[in-house]
Amino acid sequence: MLPSMRFKTLLALIVIGILPTLLSALEKREIRTFTDTSGKKIEAELKDVKDGKVKLIVNLKPFEVPLEIFSKEDQEFIKTWDIKRQGKEEEMYYSDVLFTDNFDSDEFGERWGHYKSKSEVKGGVLIGKTIDIKDHAGVDSIRFPDGYKDMEVSVKFNFAGESAERFNVWFDDHEYKGSHAGHICSISVSPTQLNVSDAKTGNFENSIYEKRSGGGTLDEATKELLKSKSTTVPLELKRETWHTLLIRTKGDEVVVSINGFEVGKFKSEGIGHDHKSLVSLTTNIDDVQYDDFSIKAAPASKEVADEAAKSKK
Repeated sequence: MLPSMRFKTLLALIVIGILPTLLSALEKREIRTFTDTSGKKIEAELKDVKDGKVKLIVNLKPFEVPLEIFSKEDQEFIKTWDIKRQGKEEEMYYSDVLFTDNFDSDEFGERWGHYKSKSEVKGGVLIGKTIDIKDHAGVDSIRFPDGYKDMEVSVKFNFAGESAERFNVWFDDHEYKGSHAGHICSISVSPTQLNVSDAKTGNFENSIYEKRSGGGTLDEATKELLKSKSTTVPLELKRETWHTLLIRTKGDEVVVSINGFEVGKFKSEGIGHDHKSLVSLTTNIDDVQYDDFSIKAAPASKEVADEAAKSKK
């Protein structure tokens, strides 16, 4: 083979080898016509989003601009693009924001409800406190008129003192009459363990709760049933340290993460209750501190909840 032919053959092989890579890279480029708040349009390649800043390539030149200069539609597009590229599509599922509180004010907002609680908002945090633990742990709750099936709760927490033994995040349906107080499921966190329980068909199902609270004895079948209605996972959480809890319910499953790591998951039929309308923080005993509390829900699960509400009428 002549040298020139060898060169052409080699060149052809190189082109064949790198062409799919080049095409793949081009496919991944996010070139779009963006619109700012004044209506001005520009074609640009989206490169990065960080700390409220958007990095673009315009005419082969890099630019960094604030996210807020874009139209609302483009802001949503950029946020969605950023979530997808990080592999966090699950965050998009829980897109309805029902409630947030970062406790900047030194008092509770009007949406908060309380039961047996002497909790206070002070110094930018909620300090959970109980009036009398022999009666009932202090409860601080948020209701939302429209129920949802699949929900996400996020909260930062700190066991600030020896009396901060544990806390619960409760999901309830205040209209449901089949369990005590409409309890659906509970996530309990202490420095040493996580417990996730199906309250609706477990310990708080009416007949079981009444027997237990009245000092009655459960039969062996019920005892075996209750073993399947909760799970416990060991934890090692430092006191006087802030941690972040993330809870997601989807169908009949709860997934719990702490500080960005999944620490437990649990499936049980009661968790799939189709109309959750109250979330509460229950403090046992005192001085569990909370911050950056948020409740979100999956929009699609509202349709299920609406049907459930209609069926009750």
